[in-house]
Amino acid sequence: MKRAFLICALAACSSKEAEPSGVANWDVTKTTVKDATGRCDKTDLPDGRRGTWCFMQPPLSLGGQKADVDLYFGGEGPDAKLIEIQLKLNVCDTEKLDAWARTSFGQPAERKGARAMWKNRYLYALVIADGGHCMVRVLPLSEEKEAQRIFTAP
Repeated sequence: MKRAFLICALAACSSKEAEPSGVANWDVTKTTVKDATGRCDKTDLPDGRRGTWCFMQPPLSLGGQKADVDLYFGGEGPDAKLIEIQLKLNVCDTEKLDAWARTSFGQPAERKGARAMWKNRYLYALVIADGGHCMVRVLPLSEEKEAQRIFTAP
């Protein structure tokens, strides 16, 4: 009996909570252009690459608040990989959004004014509050340079 309890206790202590790799149906490790709904257009990305922007996705609820969803892909074909999930809240209660982000991603790795950044083994998640508007931007680790640019932008 004691041995069974010890094995069970060790298993519980060694198991880690799963780290998120995206938000809702959008996964930075798996989602490609062909998975997007709504409308998709070719676009120039901020770093000069050509990509695909998919908008008019079904909205999500973040802490009981409606968020519009835009997806950005690092290429123009159907197999181009997701490089950013943008969740835009036109009316934002920052306390509710912060609670949602902490529940979804844990404790932020860094805070700077009205910005917070999370990092795990799959993604960067950034929450940016600007007045009554907020944006959540989720990027795969391969987009570290862009995540840092977004986080440190004035």
